[in-house]
Amino acid sequence: MLLWIAPLIIAAAIAAAVATRLFVRSRMPDNGWFVDSSRADTYMSVLGTMFAVMLAFVILFSLQTYQHAREGASREAIAVAELHVIAEVLGGEPGERLHGDLNCYARAVISDEWPAMRNGTSSQVVQSWVNTMAHDFTAANPVGAKQEVAYAQWFDEQAQRREGRRERLAEATPSVPLPLWIVLGIGAIAILAYMCVQADRRESALIQAIPIGLVAALVAAGLIVVFALDHPYGNWSGSIKPTEMERSLATFEQDHLAPCDERGHPNS
Repeated sequence: MLLWIAPLIIAAAIAAAVATRLFVRSRMPDNGWFVDSSRADTYMSVLGTMFAVMLAFVILFSLQTYQHAREGASREAIAVAELHVIAEVLGGEPGERLHGDLNCYARAVISDEWPAMRNGTSSQVVQSWVNTMAHDFTAANPVGAKQEVAYAQWFDEQAQRREGRRERLAEATPSVPLPLWIVLGIGAIAILAYMCVQADRRESALIQAIPIGLVAALVAAGLIVVFALDHPYGNWSGSIKPTEMERSLATFEQDHLAPCDERGHPNS
């Protein structure tokens, strides 16, 4: 959705900025409102630098949260694949039940929790499979050194899965606070407003429109980038998809029956 909305937002910002500057230009005196144009340019440089630094900092911060979300999803998917291997070693009825639980957990993550994260929430279906998995694991009775090692390894991989999911869910809610968005908005408006009052009737309308149009495009694009990175699971090109979990599920889905449907909901 963002892929086609973003150009519209940028185009609207350019149109509004250019129209405002040309309107101000038509109402100002021939020599402009600034007695010392060099001093006015200095103020503009300071204002622009302050906003650019602040925007760069917020983009870097949002990029870090985006990367954390991606790493958490990857860690969780790898842990699920490793748990499947451990369940294979445990074998028997407990191992088969754990295979089914892992199948359903992965399906629920892909089909139920991923859409829920777009709204900043988690999936109760996924949590129910976490609880079922813990219950079924207690029924396992390791026999021999090989199964005992696998039994102990299960706790380590479960910790990785739990931490990966926790990190993934933590980034589902926006990390850029509202006050920071307000500051960014004030900075963007201040830059464009200051460029408007610097309009000069001695130059052609085209020459006056090009600079503010470019600045408006860069400002709007920068804010869109912050918004996109702050919503890593949103419906936009480049957002984080459950690709890693789908790959893990594909490695063992066909080998074992699952007590759930394709979306991970328990069979009735």
